[in-house]
Amino acid sequence: MEDSFTPTESAFTDLIASENHIGLIRDWREVIFHTLFAKKRHDLELPVLLPIEDGRCFIGSPDPVAARAAIKDFSFDEELDIFVKPVPLGELARNAFLLGAWLCWTGSKVIMNTSLMHLIGMKAIKQEPSGQERLYQAKIHELQNPGGLVEIIKAQSWVISTVSGDSATEVAREDLIFDDRGLVVFGPGLGPKGGAKNRSDLSAEEQALFDWWAEPLYDYAALKEGSERENGADENAKSVDTYVPAPAIVDEEHLRSFYDLERAVHNQIMPDATKLQLEVIEDQVIPEVEEQDSDELLRVDGRRFRILFADHPEWSLPLGGDGLTMTDYTEEVWLPKEPGVHEVPEHLRLRLTRAIAWVLFWHGRDPGKPAHLVLGQFEGVKPFCPDNMNRIFVPDATDGRFPALACMPCGAQQVPVLVHGEVPEGYVCEVLEECRVPASDLPRGLVGRDSLLVNGSVPFVSMCAFLVVPVAAIEFPVEWYTGIRTSNTQLISDFEYYLAKQGLSDQAKLDVQSSKDPSGIAGVFWACAGFMAFIFLLMVLYGI
Repeated sequence: MEDSFTPTESAFTDLIASENHIGLIRDWREVIFHTLFAKKRHDLELPVLLPIEDGRCFIGSPDPVAARAAIKDFSFDEELDIFVKPVPLGELARNAFLLGAWLCWTGSKVIMNTSLMHLIGMKAIKQEPSGQERLYQAKIHELQNPGGLVEIIKAQSWVISTVSGDSATEVAREDLIFDDRGLVVFGPGLGPKGGAKNRSDLSAEEQALFDWWAEPLYDYAALKEGSERENGADENAKSVDTYVPAPAIVDEEHLRSFYDLERAVHNQIMPDATKLQLEVIEDQVIPEVEEQDSDELLRVDGRRFRILFADHPEWSLPLGGDGLTMTDYTEEVWLPKEPGVHEVPEHLRLRLTRAIAWVLFWHGRDPGKPAHLVLGQFEGVKPFCPDNMNRIFVPDATDGRFPALACMPCGAQQVPVLVHGEVPEGYVCEVLEECRVPASDLPRGLVGRDSLLVNGSVPFVSMCAFLVVPVAAIEFPVEWYTGIRTSNTQLISDFEYYLAKQGLSDQAKLDVQSSKDPSGIAGVFWACAGFMAFIFLLMVLYGI
């Protein structure tokens, strides 16, 4: 940074207004922000995290005087020793982004949101010996290596672009890099898809960048643990884990890694039925069972379903599909008919926990990518009609072996499926990835084969996601259940993001419904809320 550069509010906002992202990274990552810290014990110092709207915010400023003056603007626990500590903005941004926090520039009207934290904290510019600048963008991973000498292997995926002036012009390369300090992770040219690198393969400057992104985050869990120790609550904390693995149709000797992930989903997402609610929503839906001689998709009275979380009201988990019509209900269907909020049946919680774990487990096979889930991902935990079986399949409430990850070989393709149960015709399966299978490659003995074909093939996911497959056509490849994969921590974080996104989508729908009746109480409430949100957004800088 040039000596003439002065870190002022106007210099910062001018770069944002001009969308000069390269300038923000180049000029501001090393700027010192004097940040409010709290000292709980002699060995524990952490930046203050203050609530703002629905999030949390670090407090700091390039001006130490403004930072110190901010201490008296807030009230703090008397046990905390509040002080100001200089920290580079890039370091604050890295922690803020990975912890889901923002940064409030005290003494100004600037609030740095998630996009800014990602830009400044997870991107960097380095100059090659030739003088050419490169833009590095990183994602952080931890990979499980069950059965190996090291259980957790740290890794990062990088996108490296050429920089010209104030813009990134083209992607030069993409790397998945493993931390091989103290061990050999992969030999030359090896890795999950032949494109992995070891940290030792990097230049000295790139190794330093890798090490910086790999540094531990501010440990707020330690602050909580300290309080629990002081209150004598550590014994209660040990009793939180109530997970008991259910039997599986896969050989259990290969499921160590899966059971670890299912335990994490159980404890962190679906701990017990008392903290979950099943919302039954009255709506017009398409019948699951098609009527003969009917080519029209007529909507009729029905019910849709979603899971609500008592500890996380901002989360929402739709159970997928278009719901059940009132005529689809039978004596076997265990879902409630009455609209409203109901208790979650324990067998539904267990089945849903296993379904979530298997879907995340499958996504975790590709360590360089986040787990991408789609709306409707968990339709298979409730009653539904497979595309080649014109009757409702009701998952067996007493059979905890399902769902289970399996393979449906189709010619050269190994199509991943979740097996949701068994009927006389075979296994009831859900295809997990979009693919097109020619008629000649479909499993032999497939019921209703011709009804699934479109121009000589089956377009799974785009048209068909559920089908009954002969038991003999389903395999359980050992290599699908073992080996290196994305860490449970990362997968759970990806899933929590999915739940929050579904919650925002549901809230947006409620806002639309409320806007249709602006004279009602709900309309007045949301009008006020919208006005307050507008005032707040005037303070928040977007556009990154």
